Amino acid sequence: MKRASFTTFIIGTLLVFIGIGMKTYGTNAGSIILYIGFALMGVFWIWSIINVLTAPDMRPFQKRFWMIAVIAVPVLGGLVFHFMHRKAGKIIS
Repeated sequence: MKRASFTTFIIGTLLVFIGIGMKTYGTNAGSIILYIGFALMGVFWIWSIINVLTAPDMRPFQKRFWMIAVIAVPVLGGLVFHFMHRKAGKIIS
């Protein structure tokens, strides 16, 4: 489940950069690709919130901290949570 959310992040980021590059050349497809990339980043953000809420190995204060981090800094907070919570029971916070 975690690899799928990280894959969504990577694909979304690549599409955003490709869309920006195509938009600089003035193509309409660049805008569409950019919007799809942003949509995938939004899916990653929601997925990160769900991962924080359903993590069985975290204490309530840890969940509150990570919820604040993921909501306050949408994509970056989810990415940091993903890297710091790779295996169950091995969170750093």
